[in-house]
Amino acid sequence: MLLLLTNDDGIHAPGLEILARAAQRYGDVLVVAPDTERSGVSHAITLYKPLRLREIRPGWTACDGTPTDCVYLALHHLGIKPDLVLSGINPGPNLGHDVLYSGTVAGALEGAHWGVPSIAISHCSSKEAEMPRLELPIAELLPALFAIARKSQGTINVNLPPIDRQPWKGVVATRLGQRYYSNEVIARNDPRGRHYFWIGGAEVTMPDIAGSDCNAIRDGLVSVTPLGDDLTRTSDIAHIAEQLETASLLTLPVTADLESLIPLGTELS
Repeated sequence: MLLLLTNDDGIHAPGLEILARAAQRYGDVLVVAPDTERSGVSHAITLYKPLRLREIRPGWTACDGTPTDCVYLALHHLGIKPDLVLSGINPGPNLGHDVLYSGTVAGALEGAHWGVPSIAISHCSSKEAEMPRLELPIAELLPALFAIARKSQGTINVNLPPIDRQPWKGVVATRLGQRYYSNEVIARNDPRGRHYFWIGGAEVTMPDIAGSDCNAIRDGLVSVTPLGDDLTRTSDIAHIAEQLETASLLTLPVTADLESLIPLGTELS
């Protein structure tokens, strides 16, 4: 079995090393990961500047792009044909709304987008000193996660409770919960008097939602959440169609006279 690993914390991150050591028990491991920290880049892909690859050590390649870039280049340039893509281990949770921003999750989603079963793994603690203790529990979990991912149509997003809460109480299938950060913007001036800003509040709110990944972590359970890249809110399609019909918008012509849609006096560039 060939396993492709990536992350968003950079190729030298402790979590990636721990995941690689655990994964090597089950197959050959190749790593293509960002050369530096890329947390919070979501599913960004680099289109307007060149990308560079550099071999750090045999089987480990650094890319000066995003996690999405890493997986894309691995599959479509380096010719890697993995059986699974693993992304992580992220130091900190990727629960609820976190998946919208997470580069860790995006690395896995990119693999699934190209038909490769993919797993994102996060540890709900930011203490990197605890990472080495994750190797054995992760190694014990991986065979079950591999089997789940192979049967999944997309990505599975795995969150581990803090290791200091071992033994974990079990593993549970979950849906995304809700995880809100306090709205915080710190405004400062640089030495030349220009404004700059730090965004992202530290206070976190997770409503009690039965069956959610947030609740699972609170209860000391490993959460396994299936994700896909179809963002359609299908429950609203019929409602929108009804509104359009009521507004008679469905009778509009396919093409229209552009000038009739532009108010008089508008200057066209």
